[in-house]
Amino acid sequence: MNPSENNSDRDLWREVIHAYRFPCVMFALAIIPGLNFTYSGHGGISWFVVPLCFPWVILRALIRITKGSEASRRWYKNFFRVTIPSYIALALPLSLAATTSIRMTFGLPISTWSFFAIMVSPFPWWYFMWK
Repeated sequence: MNPSENNSDRDLWREVIHAYRFPCVMFALAIIPGLNFTYSGHGGISWFVVPLCFPWVILRALIRITKGSEASRRWYKNFFRVTIPSYIALALPLSLAATTSIRMTFGLPISTWSFFAIMVSPFPWWYFMWK
């Protein structure tokens, strides 16, 4: 194995962790029963922070793509071209696990699709919809 290939793998995983750490922590807080008290229906602070997950990823992408050399910009464009759709695809089963955990812990009837929409949409458009 070429040492530069090993270094690029390490950089890949380091960038995945840096770019997606915040959404992963928010999913973990929702899924782990002892920690999901921040998602309670009676003033859970995570409900105010969760809509910032996808904008966090987009902001990291924009900063990384606009800064640096041409080669690094090209690498980050390819990186986010693959990882953002992967994040959206993984967000659905993680949302199912999160809503199941929240429902079992608090009895809060939250839809999997609503939680998914909060985690993947850059704009919380559903907050302004009339029921």
